[in-house]
Order: sequence, then structure tokens, then C-alpha cells
Amino acid sequence: MPGLPRIALLGADDPLGEAILKLLEERGIEVGALYPLALADTDRTVDFGGDTLPVMCVDGFDWRQADILLAATRDTAARRHLESAVNQGCKTLTFLSGLDLAGEPPIRAESGISEALAKVLRPIADRAGLASVDVFASLPASLHGQAALDELVHQTRGLFAMEEVEPEIFPLRIAFNLIPQVGQVEEQGGTSLETAWQDGVQRLLDNPDLPVHITAAWVPTLYGVSLAIHGRTHHPLQRDELIGLLTKRDGVTVMDEAVPGGVPTPSTDAQDSEDVFVGRLRCWNDPNGSFAMWAVCDVLRLEAAKIMDLTENLIEKFSN
Repeated sequence: MPGLPRIALLGADDPLGEAILKLLEERGIEVGALYPLALADTDRTVDFGGDTLPVMCVDGFDWRQADILLAATRDTAARRHLESAVNQGCKTLTFLSGLDLAGEPPIRAESGISEALAKVLRPIADRAGLASVDVFASLPASLHGQAALDELVHQTRGLFAMEEVEPEIFPLRIAFNLIPQVGQVEEQGGTSLETAWQDGVQRLLDNPDLPVHITAAWVPTLYGVSLAIHGRTHHPLQRDELIGLLTKRDGVTVMDEAVPGGVPTPSTDAQDSEDVFVGRLRCWNDPNGSFAMWAVCDVLRLEAAKIMDLTENLIEKFSN
């Protein structure tokens, strides 16, 4: 990787791609060239480094033009392009797994959902030992990509105008609705993304045997993930102790419930922040060590930050 890195960004037209571009500039990462790519033809442009760049369709892109591919999409249609990039020697960072590769494996990042859960669960695990974790995750349309975001806005306007609306991106109408199916349903009844996030939490907590159960649903919000977390510890915690553990944790902000409205919500907290905001902290003095909390986070920002950390490490590695 001589000179400044040439970076291809697949999914530049999606919210995660926009978050990555924003952090590229915020962190002052110098690039030799930037290639914004999309899975389909689009007339969208992106602003970067004072220039306005057209977003190009990835079909036919010559991966020899790029040193690094940042994959800002989980669309299964991206798999063949990632495989092509890796097999042509392009260093690839992605959230996808299970690629059919002949070349060096890509660098795989953990999802923002797993990262957020690990942030709040780590101090609890260290102090009291985790016995099990159950999570309900409310996911915004932006996590599904720009087309899903547009569909929510279009359907909402249509329903207010008393018009018939049909789903295209989501399997059912998302406006004024909840869809408890995120990813492909697997044999045991969970979904592929729920399983991936559960496995990610276990890896980040260095506890492959920890029972982690996540139920995820698409909700009619634009940005921000909400997590209802219930768990059990081997040694019971008092509520004050739980608050103290999370207050001292880097990357976690504990909300003051004594203040009116002092609870975290996806629309009013966490935007453009890498912190996880928590509230509704509860502990039950039972033999099971039961506890619960409500958390919100900007998953797009968390994932963009993870991609940027890995990118900086990769650039440093090849510049030495």
C-alpha cells in the first residue's frame, strides 16, 4: 500500500456509508482516492474532502484501483463483490461472514448491537458473573439501508393521505407497525442476524457458553436502536451497585431518572455518539440475581467507529 490508501466504500448510498464518510473526515484520515460504490445504479452523490463525488454502481468495478474496501452493507447481494475484491488482493473490512474465498480472509467487524450490549454487560460480568442475558432489540429503518428508510417515510405519508401502501423492502408494512422478523428464519426459530449478534456478545465477553437470547423487531423509527435488557448474575447486585458499575464504565452514560424525561430514548439521545445511554435500572433481591435496564445507542455511529478503528490499524500496519 504505497503512498496514501485508495479506499472503495460499498454502500456509500446507505446511512452506514454516510456515517463512515463523516468519520473519515472527522478523524482526518488522508486518502489517495475514494470510490463511492452502490449495489445498483443511482444518481446520488456524496461530499468528501471538499468534492462532490458520484456514487458508482459496483458492477464491473476494477478492484485493482483500490487498496481497501469498506463494506457498509449487509445485503446478501454484496457477497459476490466482496469475494471478488478479496480474491483480487483488496484488503476488505466487512460485517458479513461466510464468504467463499480463495484469497486472504477479510477483516470482520462485530455488529454495533453486539458492541453496545458488551459495553453495558462487561462490568456486570466482571463484578457478579453473568448467568444469562435476554434482550429485545427495537431496530430503526436506517439499519436496513436507505431504501428501507425511504419506504418508511413514503408509507407514513401515504397512510396520512388515506392511500394504499405496499411493502417492497420490508416483508410487511412498517409504518405504524412492528415486524418481529430481522434476517432469515433458521431451523430453531431464531433469525440469522439474531444468532450473529448473540454469538458476537459471547465473543466480546469471552464467554462462549453464556446463554444469550435476542429477539429483534423492525420498528417505525428512523434512527437509534433501543434495547430492553434482562439478565441474571451468579451473585446478586444491589441497584446502587449496578448504577455505580455503569457510571464508571467508559462509553456508557447513565441517565438521571429523577429528572422529568430523564430516560434514554432513540430519538432524543445517542445520535452521533459512540456512547450507550442507559436508564430504567432495576435489581431484584432474589436468588437468581435478576436485573434489567433500558439502553439506546446510535448503532450506525458505533459500527462506523469500529470500521474506522480497523481502517486506521490497517493503514498503520502497511505504512510501517
